[in-house]
Amino acid sequence: MRRWAAVVAMVASVLVMTPSASSAAFPTIDGLFSGVGSIGPGAVLDLTVVGRGGVPAVGVDAVVINVTATGSTSESFLTVYPTGTGRPTASNLNFRVGQTNPNMVIAKVGAGGRTSIFNLVGSVEVIVDVLGWFPTGGSFTSLSPARVFESRPGLPTVDGQFAGVGPLGPGQTTTVVVAGRGGVPASGVDAVALNVTATGPTTDTYLTLWPTGSDRPTASNLNVVAGSTRPNMVIAKVGLGGSVSVFNFSGSTDFIVDVLGWFPTGGSFTSVTPARVLESRSGLPTVDGQFSGTGELGAGGVQQVPLLGRGGIPATGVGAVAVNVTATGASVESYLTVWPTGANRPTASNLNSATGQTVPNMAIVPLGAGGQISLFNFAGSTDVIVDVLGWFPAGGGFSGLTPARLLDTRAVPPPTPTPAPTPVVVTLRPGTLVVGSNVPPGRYVANARRGCYWERLRGFSGSLSDVLANDFQGFNGRAIVDILPTDAGFEFDADCGNFQTYVPPAAPSAAIAPGAHVVGAHITPGTYVTNASSGCYWERVRSFDGTTSAIIANDFVGSAGQVIVAIAPSDVGFFADDDCGTWTRL
Repeated sequence: MRRWAAVVAMVASVLVMTPSASSAAFPTIDGLFSGVGSIGPGAVLDLTVVGRGGVPAVGVDAVVINVTATGSTSESFLTVYPTGTGRPTASNLNFRVGQTNPNMVIAKVGAGGRTSIFNLVGSVEVIVDVLGWFPTGGSFTSLSPARVFESRPGLPTVDGQFAGVGPLGPGQTTTVVVAGRGGVPASGVDAVALNVTATGPTTDTYLTLWPTGSDRPTASNLNVVAGSTRPNMVIAKVGLGGSVSVFNFSGSTDFIVDVLGWFPTGGSFTSVTPARVLESRSGLPTVDGQFSGTGELGAGGVQQVPLLGRGGIPATGVGAVAVNVTATGASVESYLTVWPTGANRPTASNLNSATGQTVPNMAIVPLGAGGQISLFNFAGSTDVIVDVLGWFPAGGGFSGLTPARLLDTRAVPPPTPTPAPTPVVVTLRPGTLVVGSNVPPGRYVANARRGCYWERLRGFSGSLSDVLANDFQGFNGRAIVDILPTDAGFEFDADCGNFQTYVPPAAPSAAIAPGAHVVGAHITPGTYVTNASSGCYWERVRSFDGTTSAIIANDFVGSAGQVIVAIAPSDVGFFADDDCGTWTRL
């Protein structure tokens, strides 16, 4: 969390987005809320979450969703809250420019079966995958997010307690009372759903949350890089005094805690002290020694993790588990997907990893075949850590789903056009040349001098009958000729200079100078005027082969004065001599 208070005050009114599907977009499970466009500054997107992706249309209190922000234009945050209620000051996901950051959210469902997503500043693309749901009247009570801890000075909590307490130093532990605050009852609470945000750490570090009064586990809940802001959701078992304890490993860091909901004692969710059940790095333990030092997960690799009977999870009767998944030391940017073993791998992602960084995210996952969950890594290689936080019984108050995409604001970018091949430029030097041997057929251009003469030939006898077409240019200017595949030869003198393969210019000229011009390339169609001298000659042509049949229209001006010509879009070319001067568009 950053200090956004001054900016929030500037957002006097909120723009509510009305999504419509795009024909060129990344898909969602049902085609709705696909390609709706980024969420702008101060804007809110109301997302329908019921009746989609396996969530029932009625009877739903809250949904478990994975929210990913990507392609942001500014450092900002997202707040997820029930549609139709006041927007809370809490945040669910913080991100920097250009980053791709996910976070799991338990979101209370609001008016119309929707949840609202607010973006503070800049614009950002947002992706939402649903992981499961809690029924109305079930054992989980969702809340509108409320801030219960704020270490930074001058920023409030929901009740003024635990505000401005200062950063947490290296190796230090602080206690956060959650019972009786922010909508959580004072008693009868087994666990709370929290969003924990670390901000401004002086060094790379991690935070661990556990029930106050019990031993601190080796597991971590939130890994953060020096100077950054990173959130993660945690389901934390409540300990002595209705509190949870928070430990900081290294350096000092501010942190924030927002409460999202609670589970009652004896309810359908059983929280456990966090326990490590997968550790791919060598030499580091798991809770029972199994699945320790398994090695990095490679590109396209899948790791299956059995959970029954491990880390406080019973051997039978388990429907879903709450886990914290961490990717560390990734060789390239990638993502991890977590899903029930034996089911088809979904297109959704749970965690986006950055090269060389340590990135956590929480997931609630139904158990699959053999009481296992599966993890997939998209690209490169990465170490993976899994800590278990609790479990739901089969047929209990939580219905886990195979992850399904409900929102993807991104439009598919248009395909990158294939660049035109670089033309092969052939240079012709004065003389008599054989077409097909010395000269490839095509259009050629020369910056000719006065006296340039060229001719296209049907043979080489030297007789006039061999000349298909010719031209003599009595001024300095561009000359253009089309050499046909049926021509036998092409001849020109030194006054023409070198002819080269015609290459269209980058942009047309605003005026027409003496010489030959390609319409639509050298010049644009339109009506042009000039103050001509006596003897001005011009012609509009359908080709540059030099024949009289190529002439669409022409004129020889016998006396000086204004001359006007209309060049049509269908014209191939235009020629005018130096007596015409320079033409300008009317």
